[in-house]
Amino acid sequence: MTPSILVVTSLLAIAPVVAFAATSPLPRAGREEFTAASREEWHVRRLAALAAPDGWLSLVGLDFLSEGAHAVGRGPGVALAYAGCADAEVGRFEVAGDRVRFVAAPGATVVVEQGEEDGVLRADDAGSPSVVRSGTVSFTLVRRNGRLALRVRDSASPVRTEFKGVRLMPFEPALVVEAAVVPAPADRTIPITNVTGFVEAQPVAAELRFLLEGEPRTLVASLGANGRLFVVFGDATNGRESYGGGRFLDLPAPEGGRVTIDFNRAFNPPCAFTPFATCPMPPARNRLPIAVKAGEMMPSPTSTLREGKSSRSAAP
Repeated sequence: MTPSILVVTSLLAIAPVVAFAATSPLPRAGREEFTAASREEWHVRRLAALAAPDGWLSLVGLDFLSEGAHAVGRGPGVALAYAGCADAEVGRFEVAGDRVRFVAAPGATVVVEQGEEDGVLRADDAGSPSVVRSGTVSFTLVRRNGRLALRVRDSASPVRTEFKGVRLMPFEPALVVEAAVVPAPADRTIPITNVTGFVEAQPVAAELRFLLEGEPRTLVASLGANGRLFVVFGDATNGRESYGGGRFLDLPAPEGGRVTIDFNRAFNPPCAFTPFATCPMPPARNRLPIAVKAGEMMPSPTSTLREGKSSRSAAP
């Protein structure tokens, strides 16, 4: 999947006030195309990333770590048991405060990627995270809800291997709109609430102002990769045609104070496919009071949540 994404929940008044953007199309030369054909190509890439061996569909656990040693493997008696591991005991994660060290078991088939000296692992909030791989299973050190945890993936998960795709609503040209981008001050932060109820301060990138169905609308955005913008939003289709927890938008980097919002590319958050993700909820400012009938629909039951519940998956 892509790198972790920050999402904003509200944005205080920002000066100067910018008029809402008109819906006239942006020039297309040298820019992303926003047509029905390009949307289909985008969705092929999106589903390929989702179903990749390390994609969101392979997620099978989120194990929060306490002080002490935690043995891992596929055999009985280990604290973290996953059937896809190559050995009965792969090794152990040793936790001392904010430091996590992996010690491999003698003769175990295991690879540590991005590990530091003496087996010390790096969490995802400190750069490229460490990954421990054994068999079809991988363990990535992450920080979630203010605590260190292991994000566990298994490329042989039936959620991934039996994935049937995600349906799209019909392409709607009227839902490709131009928005004015109002940058936020560099030090602006606001509280973010995720699906577990955990609240964390995150930076704000911009406010997006546009017309939709003849009315002025506003969305707040965070900064994505390579200057792009990221939005999590809700609308009246949530819980019916689309996923109940809202959807995401990955927008191009703004040009000349403008950005194109293509709601036809609205996509489901990881939580639509797995109980082991900690997705942000749509902020109050981003809950549109209309039905945005475009983008990804709610995943079918056959493509989601087929994995057995992990006894270690619940966030505190």
